[in-house]
Amino acid sequence: MDQLRAIRYFSKVVETGSFTKAAKAFDVPPSSLSRRVSDLEKSLGATLLQRSTRIVKLTEVGRVYYNDVQQILNQLEQSKETVRSYQTTPMGRLRISSMVGFGERILLPLLDEFSALYPQIVLDVSLSDELSALGRDDVDIAIRGGYAPNERVLAIRLTDNEFIPVASPSYLEKYGIPEHVMELKEHRGLYFKAPNGPTPWLCYVDEQWHDVSGPAVAISNNDHG
Repeated sequence: MDQLRAIRYFSKVVETGSFTKAAKAFDVPPSSLSRRVSDLEKSLGATLLQRSTRIVKLTEVGRVYYNDVQQILNQLEQSKETVRSYQTTPMGRLRISSMVGFGERILLPLLDEFSALYPQIVLDVSLSDELSALGRDDVDIAIRGGYAPNERVLAIRLTDNEFIPVASPSYLEKYGIPEHVMELKEHRGLYFKAPNGPTPWLCYVDEQWHDVSGPAVAISNNDHG
């Protein structure tokens, strides 16, 4: 039995003094409403209403029960209004975790504009290149590079995250400048640590992707080295 629905039905019968009028208010058959109220009485082990062909009256225990459930129904209505107000006016604390580079260059410059639009939201922003697990960490939004994690999360692509090959002048002087992209396999590299491991060097040649990763010198989840 849906007890809350039965309580609403019972309350409406008391207010209207009629099963028929109460059923009309909820747009349900009178027989269905009456059956639910009877089931409520059975579950309570008490007769709440005195029924006759002309009138429906509360019993003494029914009056006590009616007064008690009004507090519950009023509290539920207040809670509903609270939820509606949150939907109308966003408020509360929004916890965001972002990669340091993305946060400094893109996210942080937008926060003043966001706060002006939603002044009742408190922004709690953490910048870190550490890998984040939404199921474990206390965070609402995690901005990370790479593929979506194997978690029950809503993943939205914000922007492309493409890597370009670079080298210091001293490295090129010592090891030479590669003349073809496939020669990168022979060059030592610094790799970014993604959730699934080091991010490989990939290039698109002859209409297909090739892994041109060279021997790793260092692997890090911090891209500011």
